[in-house]
Amino acid sequence: MKKKITIICILLSLCIGICWGQNRIVVTKEGDMPRAVSGHFAGIQNDTLVTWGGCNFPDVPCAYGGKKVFYPKAYGASVTVPEGTIYIGGMGESGSDDAVSPAPLPKLPKPLDNFAACYGADRIFVAGGQSNGAPNLDVYALDWPDGKEWYSLTPIPSPVGEGNFNGRLQPCMAVQNAPEGKALFIFGGYSLSPNPSPVGEGDLKNKGFVYTRGLKLNLKTLEWSETAPARTPLSPGRGAGGEAALVGSCCATSGYSHILFFGGVDYDIFLSAIQGKQDSMYLRHEPAWYKFRSDVLVYHTITDSWAIIPGDSALARAGAALTPFQDGWFYSGGETMPGIRSAQISRIEIKHETHFGLANWTVLALYLLGMLGMGIYFMRREKGADDFFKGGGRIPWWAAGISIYATMLSAITYMAIPAKAYATDWTYYPMLWMIPIVSFPVIWYYLPYFRRLKAASAYAILEERFNLATRLMASTLFCIFMVARMALVMYLPSLALTAVTGIDIYLCIILMGLVTIIYCTMGGVEAVIWGDVIQGCILVGGAIFAAIYLWTGTEGGFSGAWQLAVDNDKLRLFVWSWDYRYVTFWVAIIGGGIANNLISYTSDQTVIQRYMTTKDEKSAGRSILTNGFMSVFISVAFYFIGTGLYTFYKTHPQSLDITMQQGDAIFPFFMMSQMPAGIAGLLIAAIFAATMSTISSNINSLSTAFSVDFIQRFRPSIKDSALLRVARWTCIASGLMGLGIALLMATWNIASLLDYFNTILGLLTSGLGGLFVMAVFFPRIKGGAALTGFIIGELVVFLMFLYTDVNFFLFGAIGIVVSVIVALAVSPLPAPPLGESRKLHKKQ
Repeated sequence: MKKKITIICILLSLCIGICWGQNRIVVTKEGDMPRAVSGHFAGIQNDTLVTWGGCNFPDVPCAYGGKKVFYPKAYGASVTVPEGTIYIGGMGESGSDDAVSPAPLPKLPKPLDNFAACYGADRIFVAGGQSNGAPNLDVYALDWPDGKEWYSLTPIPSPVGEGNFNGRLQPCMAVQNAPEGKALFIFGGYSLSPNPSPVGEGDLKNKGFVYTRGLKLNLKTLEWSETAPARTPLSPGRGAGGEAALVGSCCATSGYSHILFFGGVDYDIFLSAIQGKQDSMYLRHEPAWYKFRSDVLVYHTITDSWAIIPGDSALARAGAALTPFQDGWFYSGGETMPGIRSAQISRIEIKHETHFGLANWTVLALYLLGMLGMGIYFMRREKGADDFFKGGGRIPWWAAGISIYATMLSAITYMAIPAKAYATDWTYYPMLWMIPIVSFPVIWYYLPYFRRLKAASAYAILEERFNLATRLMASTLFCIFMVARMALVMYLPSLALTAVTGIDIYLCIILMGLVTIIYCTMGGVEAVIWGDVIQGCILVGGAIFAAIYLWTGTEGGFSGAWQLAVDNDKLRLFVWSWDYRYVTFWVAIIGGGIANNLISYTSDQTVIQRYMTTKDEKSAGRSILTNGFMSVFISVAFYFIGTGLYTFYKTHPQSLDITMQQGDAIFPFFMMSQMPAGIAGLLIAAIFAATMSTISSNINSLSTAFSVDFIQRFRPSIKDSALLRVARWTCIASGLMGLGIALLMATWNIASLLDYFNTILGLLTSGLGGLFVMAVFFPRIKGGAALTGFIIGELVVFLMFLYTDVNFFLFGAIGIVVSVIVALAVSPLPAPPLGESRKLHKKQ
């Protein structure tokens, strides 16, 4: 009985280890301003909040006819940029102002007050408000920090079906990440009709209008679209939700895709006031009667949904100033009711706490120890360099196929593809259809070349066809690409682990890198391949489980999730356009599908090395096809995960972490916050599996290429044991280089790691793909012409990256085509046979 109780207690303690997280707003009072004002300016100087300007009713209250006093102006904007604070516009006794300080910044194109301004995407934006009483529909931008003058963007559209209302007084504005990239968001505000038409009794709508829908300006296309209307969702213990008036509010971005709104008036009370429905006692109620908002409204830019976080009574102000400082904001001044100003300064911070749990840590630790044990086991089986590089040719075809899939999958697929589908749609998926199609020419034309040569390095074929310089150059470029790729796939899962456990990201990168370096250095390619098989099973099983869990967890179950996905166009496969700047159908098929896969399966030592581990050419062909069909069918689960993340958080916006800094962390965050104890640890282990399978393959293939192409090539008599030592030291050195770059990446702000990886792929490997196309299909091209074509092709791709808007998926295709065409152009025409030569001579 005691044993049973002990077992039950252990199981309960594991279940308690479920991970969790919650958003909290912490508000503390920091002091008071010298004067109680609203509409003032505020900024940070020498780590101290500085306020000036504003207005109030110093003598007689507004409710009793008091006069408003300006100090010397108010209702402008304070914008925080990396170098400090910029103060823009406003109004004083003489009207609107166009000043921008500090000098010598250019003035606004026209005087403005009661407008919104913000900084983002290396620009300062100004929109809305009025110019000496006339509504302002213009949107202005100033490039920062080198802009010399303001320029106009697409004007603010008037609300459809709302008569002669236009302009937005006292709106909020922010630049934040959206599905299509950076976007400018304008929320709230109100409008008074300049020419109200006669109305019947009780019909006063045409006298005033309060905006609940926001506007989004795509900063690439400069097209406006509407957001979902602002609402105050149901809040436990705080009453039912309803329409929200973001008038007198201030906003700030948080994390990767959230915008927070602090303070502001009540929609119904304010609307009735501007429509003339309130009596003479409107300005004489107690502050609580006006219902200024104390809770924090949260807008999510990806799912276009609203949530609420319980706030604090100190936030119930309108016209306050919000100033970023360190990891939070100062919230100063404003009014607690119409006409009554506040001098209070509050400090706002966001807290999101997480806990991983004992069960999850146990699963993750066992997995990492198991990988180290596998490295030790296969190290004992090694008999020499051939085993280390090619596994002695004893790998089954199905294991090699799974290994190729696991290698090409990586954490980039496991995390970034769901994140991409979550933020956008399925337009990347048709690229995977091309893998089985590309497999056939690889099997028919390339595979015989590699198998016939029997070299451990794929680049030996380039020396046979062209010259030694081409081989060394290709191998060097491959090694550089492998180090960059290792860094990327070390960084991504470390980002996930940081989001899950709160451990410092630099410590995570070091942990991941060292464990992987140790196990793949010990066991060689055989340990790598069998590790890939185990990791592949964990990857696929975890993905399928997560997809089912997400779709059934959406409100309405699977059918509700499907309908939500269809209604929001989240299952779109094709973008029918000839635009080369975006992932249109032809860009996806030609660039991402055919060209990039052809590069990977014909010039990547990591993949080609798998062809050499099987017993014969037929088995190698089977492994290629196995990988192709696994990519098409199994990867569907990753896109379903992405769409499921969208539908789940569309219906549960309050469950998101508003502090999350990276969009690619959304899937591990879901694991952390929603999965049962143990299951979350297994899925995080799956991310580690994806990472370790790719890193270990990269390290082993880089070690093979360096050892064979450089050491063995110039020292053919080197002993087998010495070559093996070189290979192992190369594993360690290259792994540490990748680890170091991954630590540097942790300081970068990369919007989409999937796009970033494909950009690197196109830039560094398009020329390699072109060289192998020349080697296999164009016997006329010789060494000098091949090198010339390669260099010109790479140069063209880099220039396109720097100076054009061509989509990165086209880099590979363009690099291949240019390099082959240039090589053919500079190649001498083949000499005619001797007999033909004599006939030509006789005719002459």
